[in-house]
Amino acid sequence: MNIELCKWYNNAKSPVLLMIDDLANTWVDTNNSGSLDLGEDWGYFKNHENSSFRYLNEKILKCFPKVKVTFFVPVGVRVGILENPLFCQTSIPMNADEESKQFFRSIHEEPNFELAYHGITHGKVGKQAVDFVQEWATFINLDEAKNTINEGINIYQDAIGVKPRGGKYCGYTGNAFSDESINQSGFSWWFRYWNRGISKGVGDDDICGQDQNPITNFDVKRFGSNQVIDIPSTVYGGLLNGAMNPMDLSIKGIIKRIFKKSFIRWKLREIDYLLEHHLVISVQEHIAPSRDDGKRQSPNIFDDQRSLLGIFHYLEDKNVWYCTGSELADYVNLRDRVTVVSVENNIFLLEHPKEYSDQVITLKFSENEPCRIKLPNKIHINVKEGLANLPVMEGEYLIIKGEI
Repeated sequence: MNIELCKWYNNAKSPVLLMIDDLANTWVDTNNSGSLDLGEDWGYFKNHENSSFRYLNEKILKCFPKVKVTFFVPVGVRVGILENPLFCQTSIPMNADEESKQFFRSIHEEPNFELAYHGITHGKVGKQAVDFVQEWATFINLDEAKNTINEGINIYQDAIGVKPRGGKYCGYTGNAFSDESINQSGFSWWFRYWNRGISKGVGDDDICGQDQNPITNFDVKRFGSNQVIDIPSTVYGGLLNGAMNPMDLSIKGIIKRIFKKSFIRWKLREIDYLLEHHLVISVQEHIAPSRDDGKRQSPNIFDDQRSLLGIFHYLEDKNVWYCTGSELADYVNLRDRVTVVSVENNIFLLEHPKEYSDQVITLKFSENEPCRIKLPNKIHINVKEGLANLPVMEGEYLIIKGEI
């Protein structure tokens, strides 16, 4: 009998992550009214009325309870865009007070959520928006980058109680020593690049990987001496905007709505490509559109709400695995370090480093007849449609004909 390690958990075609940037202890008062309006909050108002976190849960995630979210958090005082802003911005660190700590900690402790590292300030303001410098581009050497990251990790740990396991470059922007700063700072995974698909997404200045192969460019890779997992960003959250946005009164927007079904089908080819090649579907968003320079931050969950609903509705009947960045990294590390060793026709071992014991790996069996696996601890697990999710243990696994 042939036994194969599955690329993804439960032999899914693709893992699916909703990744939301800039959940921060920040509020941009875009009309200088002194009170919170919908779309102004980046996390400062916690789960209160008109807060962005509540909007996300009630308007998007409530419809799709299987979707998991990795939030990228600027842990300190998140700066605005301009030296002389048009609108008032309030920002404090995520550990500024007990209420803030409890809010961020409660999110991280939810099984469908996790918080990841996204710098301390996000960058340095400029006289104009084009002069803004993303955080990792402000560091002049490796030591400065590492010291700042360590400061940020301490803030995160003070609020959450644990260190962040992964993160993302602010604006997908770094420099010659940015990767090494991540490699030496204890992170197990990172989002480095915005990998453009068929259409452009986040912006004109985004960094792209140098891989010219469109398949491997969208796959998980590694970097650094510590083999940090490099997870690609692949899907723009506003993918279906236009056809899904009744407020777009431009000629282009009207044409898109007239040919709505055809337009949506055409845009969904990007997701079909990722599914077909078993690649990561990571949907890029921001928690709010508000900026102190008067422009709208894009993508964002408010402008893209209908598009996100359309994307996740399309994925509902697909064989996908909803996961967080850390869950994806854990499975990839396990998959890359476990070896199936055949002892006899019906006995096999799972050779693995000790630190991966008891983690769950998905195996595919060539035998079509109903069978079950007797684990080293004597527990039996059925093989269903040729698949079994097995805990990794020391000892022999026995294949027995017939289910429990």
